[in-house]
Order: sequence, then structure tokens, then C-alpha cells
Amino acid sequence: MGPRESPPSTGTAGLFAATHRIQNAFLDAIGSSQYFSPATIDQSARLISFERQGGWGAGLQDITQSEVLLFFGTNPLVSHFTASLMSPDPTRTLKREKARGLKLICVDPRRTETAHHADLFLQPLPGRDAAIAAALVRQILQEGWEDKEFVAQHVGGDRLADLKAAVEPFTSEVVERCADLAPGQIRAVAELFARDCKTGAAYAATGPSMAPFSNLTFHLVDTLNIIGGRFRRAGDKAVIDPIGPVLAFHAEVVPPPRSWHAIPDSRIRGAGRLGEDRLSSTLPEEIMTPGEGQIRALIVDGGNPAVCLPDQRKAVEALASLDLLVTIEPYMTPTAQLAHYILPVRLMYERPDLPLSYAGFVILPTSWAQYTPAVLDPPPHSDLVDGWYVWWALAKRLGLRLEFQGVALDMETAPTTDELLQIRLARGPVSLEQLKEDLRTTPAGRVYDHPSEVVQPARPSADARFDVMPQDVAEDVGQLIEAIQQGELGPGPGFTHLLSTRRMNQVMNATGNTLDATLRRVPYNPAYLSPEELVALKLAPGDRIEIASAHGSVEAIVQPDERLRRGVVSIAHAWGGLPGQSGPGVNVNMLTSCDSDVQPINAMPRMSAVPVTIRKVIRTVTVDQAETAVPA
Repeated sequence: MGPRESPPSTGTAGLFAATHRIQNAFLDAIGSSQYFSPATIDQSARLISFERQGGWGAGLQDITQSEVLLFFGTNPLVSHFTASLMSPDPTRTLKREKARGLKLICVDPRRTETAHHADLFLQPLPGRDAAIAAALVRQILQEGWEDKEFVAQHVGGDRLADLKAAVEPFTSEVVERCADLAPGQIRAVAELFARDCKTGAAYAATGPSMAPFSNLTFHLVDTLNIIGGRFRRAGDKAVIDPIGPVLAFHAEVVPPPRSWHAIPDSRIRGAGRLGEDRLSSTLPEEIMTPGEGQIRALIVDGGNPAVCLPDQRKAVEALASLDLLVTIEPYMTPTAQLAHYILPVRLMYERPDLPLSYAGFVILPTSWAQYTPAVLDPPPHSDLVDGWYVWWALAKRLGLRLEFQGVALDMETAPTTDELLQIRLARGPVSLEQLKEDLRTTPAGRVYDHPSEVVQPARPSADARFDVMPQDVAEDVGQLIEAIQQGELGPGPGFTHLLSTRRMNQVMNATGNTLDATLRRVPYNPAYLSPEELVALKLAPGDRIEIASAHGSVEAIVQPDERLRRGVVSIAHAWGGLPGQSGPGVNVNMLTSCDSDVQPINAMPRMSAVPVTIRKVIRTVTVDQAETAVPA
């Protein structure tokens, strides 16, 4: 486009509609690459690890194939989302597999609902995941507990030597002191994960992805799986996505693509792009920095960047400065309050849809699919449309032609949602007609077997190997060693605690925390401290505290959490209103910065393990002309 861009920003709600790819069709039609989504402030480190280290064409072993699982900062019993492992019905799944004999290891500053079931539980200070993973890699290689045949074939001696040299400083003793773990805990994890069990993978999730050295954490967690050979082999059964195109699974290494090298850097801090996504932490600067390509109009589809982006004040200032801000949104969110136009759309029960699906990514642990027809009518006399229609109608008015999933749309007569879903399924193993037919007998959906589920041997030309310690990752390791030596993982001078973000049940990011049913149960997002911490700080449940970082401060209501370790304050993200407004709850992104302490490549800011101070808030009131200090 010209000097002023007008891109879309997609949020969680927008991404969950099967027709969401029409946003990309609109971008193609206007000639813009300015697409922003939550992916680059959630778990983009997962993609960075693949891009630098490579992947496995058949994926990790699933939970039914596993003797052990190792979780770093992931709580699927609340989040319902450790992709391809135990997304739906995670509690019942975990209990079933535990009864079979599955061993579970959890590493988390809080004894989460998932960690309650753990055979081994490590409760470190936040932000130490990369060091712990490095120590585990070192211990496993030192003891010879790796899968030697797999490593010899798919890593090689030279790269293994580079890995060993890089992790050598991470002795169990050094890392246990750094993470405030008991002596022997790291060895115990290495024994259970690598010596005693030979199947089952390690996973990291949102918590570590928001903490310092997140790219390195995900790299080393994936390295644990590589040296353990924790992947499906030829003849194993994989999981297909019945919604997406049919893919063949081969037991071979997918070489590291490093795709960002082929994409020109943006004008903001030299940040690039991950896949189709611009980096969300740079969006405020893209809006407020004058010059060629400055964003002056933004369409937000099912997202809430006013509360989800780091450095909330800067994000809100940027959104408020736009010449045009449009939200496609059924709720009056903080972002919608800033919008020039709000386009309300049908809710999920008012529209037909398909399950969540992304090309090239396996989301669910089984090859399940379902067509869900609309089961409710919109309110009488309402003027509501499906979300995709907004993009089609805009394109029509602009005289543009849209191509959805490779199919040119009629720009005079709007398609139906079912017609778009039919296009969405065109390259998959199941048709819309089949899904509708099966709806009559299996209304909860069903698993669709397909010959492509069977993992094939490596192709004759497949000679790639995992790059377990490339130069830029080795540089990250050096920086981590220096940070440990200098005590820079926090809290550090002038601070007393580390802020750890968390999930709350029945809430997903900013979705659900303004609903009456949610607020009757949890009217705000508490700042949780361990009961011992409350006593030490002379705080009582319900007291108001100030949490201050180097960047900003918020006031929150404190509550005890007996599962939380000392030295940590834990609070759910994506709550609160606009700055200066009351609730519900408070926004911890007032404490974070979008342009300092960020990761290379993906510009991921530090949004967890943030050094903070805590103090009790005392208000001074006047009673009969006498000043009295009272708790807030």
C-alpha cells in the first residue's frame, strides 16, 4: 500500500471462527502484509525453536504412547490447551492415563491444578525455565541416558558436541541455587524422564513464553525431546486434521527454515515477521511513528488489544490516535470504547461453524471433526451478520475481489456461511455434506480415520539433521549464563518479588471476564500471594496493595494461594479497563514494556517473571476534621 496502512488485528475470538482466513483474503486484495494476531505475544517462541532447530515430520508421541510427560509452566486442566496432547476434556484424559501408569513431572512456581497430579513437582522462582532445561539436557547427556541411535542419525556428533559444550556450565548445583530448588531435584527429574521412561515428551506453554529467555526455553525443551527421540516413528498412527488439507507424515527431520531471513525487516526496531504475522508488540509504534507505511486505520476482529498488548498506556494512546478504528465485536470491550465504529456480529451459537484448525498445525489429540449449525436465532429486530461478511462487504464497496482459500468469491451476491465452510473443507478428507450427514447420528462429532494417519518412513532424499545448538542460540546461552552470574533474573536491587501471570478458570485471555456469570464468581482478578507471605507483609485477604515495576504500577486486591511459592505474586492477565477506569480487575500490562527487555527475532516482551515491589495501600480520610489512616 501507500504511506498509510490499514491492516486488521485479529484476537482470540476472531481466530476461532473457521472463516477467519477471509481477513487474509482482504489483506491480499488491498496489497497489505500488515496482519497482527495474539500468536506473537503468546507462544511465538515455539515457532522460533522450530525455525532455528528444525522439527520432526511425524510429530511428538501422543499421550497414549507416553510413559512420562514433562510440563514447564503449562496448566492444561485450566487452559484446556496443550495443543495436540490433551486439549478437550483434559481432567478426564489425565486421570485415565495416570491410572494406566503415566508419570507426570511439572515445573511451575505454583502447584497448579495439573501439578496436583504430578509424580515429581519442581517449584522454582519464575524465569528459570531455560536454566532448568539446560541442566536437564546436561545431566541426561552426562549420564548417557539419551537415545543414542536416534541422536547419531538425526543430530550427529559435531552438533551434539556443540550442545554439550553450551550446556556444560549448567550443573545441577548451579541451577538449583539459581532457581531456589532443593538439592537433587534436577537429577530426580532427569532420572524419571530419561533413564526410567523412554516415551513421552516435554512441553512448554504460555507462562515460559512470556518470561525472560523464552526463545531459549522453548529451544531447550524441544532439545530434550530430540535427544530422547520422543517422536512418532514409521508405522505409528498420527493425528490428521479433518478440516485442513491432507498431509503425509514422514519419520524425518524437517530442516530449520529460518524464514525471517527472507522477509524484509519492518521499519520498527528492525522487527520482521513470523509466517503471516507482524509482531504485535510493535503495533503501537507502527501506529505512532510517522513515515512511509505508518498505520492510521485499524480493523480489530474479535480482539482486545487495549488490554492484551504490553505497555497498556502506550497501546491505548496509539489506538486512540488512529484516524479510524473499527472493532468487529459483540461486547463493549475497552478496545471497542476507543473505536469510531463497532460492528456487532453473531455469537458462536448463532452461526454455523467448524472446529479450530490451522494449516500445518495439529491442534487436537484425535482426528475429530464436527459441523455445528446455528442453534439460536439472533435477538428479534437485530441487524447482525457473521463476522466474515464484514470483510466481504468492505471489499465489495471498495471494488475489490476476494479469493478465499484459492476460490474467487462472487462479489455481487454474498456467499452463505455454509458455502465458505464448504470451501474451507475442499482440500480436506471430509466434506461438508459428510459432516452434516454424520450430525444426524453423532451430533457430538466423530473421529475420521484416513490412510494418511500412518507415519511413513523417511523419504530417500531426507538427509536433514536437527541443529540443536546453532550460533545464535549459543549466544542466547551465553547471555543466560551472564544473567545468572550477575543476578539479573530478578527480583534484583530495589524489588522484592517476581510477578507471574496465570490463567483463571472459565476465562480465556480477555474473553469471558466481563460476563455477568463470571463476575458473580470472580468479580476481579486477585493478586495472589502465599499465606506465609501475607503474614510476613502484615496483609489480610481483601487488602489493597500496590504492585510496582520499573515501568508502572497497579493497585490490586490481595488473596492467599497456598499453592504459590514465596517470592512470587501471581495475577491473571488481560483484565481491567482503560487506564483511569475501574475494572473489572486490574491490567498487569501497566507493568510491562513493549520495547525493552524483548527477545530477538520475535520481539517478544517480558510479560511474566517481572521484578516488582509490593506495599499495602493506606488511604487518608478526614473525619470530623481529624485525619485518619485506614486500609484502602
